Amino acid sequence: MEERRAMLFAVNTICEAEATRECLNAEMSSNSRLRPTLSADALEVLTEVAMKQLELVAHDIQHFAHHAGRRTISPEDVMLCARRQLSIVQQLQDFQRNTFLAQPKKRKRPTD
Repeated sequence: MEERRAMLFAVNTICEAEATRECLNAEMSSNSRLRPTLSADALEVLTEVAMKQLELVAHDIQHFAHHAGRRTISPEDVMLCARRQLSIVQQLQDFQRNTFLAQPKKRKRPTD
């Protein structure tokens, strides 16, 4: 239930940000329009769609790792899942480069 509330909050935040951005862009153009509002029912439906999509992605990523003979999901599995959406792949690669490659590698402690 906590995950659903967090997802509901995230979807609402994204929708609000997009509506505000669209409204600001419309104000700069000649054909201004009113800022749309999101109904509670629409928010529920969007949240449900997002949760189902995440379940599918998680399932696919698990299968990619299993097929490669690994027990741990790697960034490559995520890239494989997003491979048909080039803009998302580019964003993921940038994120990986900035987050993981910028950090120094942890050394494993020798076992006694």
